[in-house]
Amino acid sequence: MDFGMSVYLTKDYNFHQNINYIDMARQHGMNSVFTSLHLPEINYEEKLDEFFALAKEVKSRGMNFTVDISPYTMNVLNSSVDNLKTFSESGVNCIRVDYGFDLEEISTMTRNEFDIKIQINASTITPAQLEALKKFEADFTRISSCHNFYPRPETGLSYKFFFEKTKLLKSFGLPVYAFIPSREGRRGPIYDGLPTLEMHRNIKPGIAARHLIYTCLIDGVYFGDAYASYSEIKEVMDIDPEIIDLSIELTPGISCEEKNIVFAPVHTNRLDTSDIIIRSEESRGYAKIGEKIKPRNTVERRAFSVTIDNEKYLRYSGELQIVLKDLPADGRVNVVGFIPEDEHILVSQINPGTKFRFRKG
Repeated sequence: MDFGMSVYLTKDYNFHQNINYIDMARQHGMNSVFTSLHLPEINYEEKLDEFFALAKEVKSRGMNFTVDISPYTMNVLNSSVDNLKTFSESGVNCIRVDYGFDLEEISTMTRNEFDIKIQINASTITPAQLEALKKFEADFTRISSCHNFYPRPETGLSYKFFFEKTKLLKSFGLPVYAFIPSREGRRGPIYDGLPTLEMHRNIKPGIAARHLIYTCLIDGVYFGDAYASYSEIKEVMDIDPEIIDLSIELTPGISCEEKNIVFAPVHTNRLDTSDIIIRSEESRGYAKIGEKIKPRNTVERRAFSVTIDNEKYLRYSGELQIVLKDLPADGRVNVVGFIPEDEHILVSQINPGTKFRFRKG
């Protein structure tokens, strides 16, 4: 999994701030940097030398550097689709081609002599265009894809659209990247976050990143905003892609035995799944280790509540479940907690056989 940050050459950011931010993120394990030369706010006369200096610094740190360009910026950099020498010499590893390049030009760029990767727009590509790239003999081993970010609220991708586009690109064997926003350091001039998915605009970046990673389709996650905070970067870098982490708000009076089941090292959703509840395969085994589960808080089971069957459910006693639809109270079922609303989107990523665990909300 590739994790990265974005830095910008607009008047709101200076060179030393960008380098300090890169160093902070690198210390936490981020290995990639993205910038865009395709922004109307950039003054090329003032910022071109800064771009080359930035590229040099990124290269000296052994990090990957992706730059978003247009035909205009390619001309400014004295380059062309069949001559990417300037990018290679400056330390750019990957060029994201957005508006203005036709498919034949993109194919030509993939055959460059400098082994520079070419990144296409994952949000707008079509099956016909991917087939055309094949027709023009594009080198698919040098192509990756990255979704857009969307500064204006209400314009971000829907999850369904994102999922379909991403699956299309994966069917062609292409890596796919996406952006998450920061809540603590947002880029202007709109200052409303830079997410790929609209549903991620105002949630914690750690949750947005987990949502993307748990699709098992994404190869890299980048902060679109600058500058994300220390705590936001750490939260993203601490993600374990193998287990879905869920926060839980415990109900008052929860017993020690119930806590032991909830906070067991791992739960696995059964392979024979229901569309009403998620069932922990291991939880009854955890319960056998301790005391019996006494009836407690046998109230209505709202969607996204976490429950444990009590001793009245006989052999099911100790089974932990996540409720997916509102259910009535049952004297045999204890409600032990609730998953916070902003993490409901993570529950949808729990498939048959998926491992998950809880942490205190």
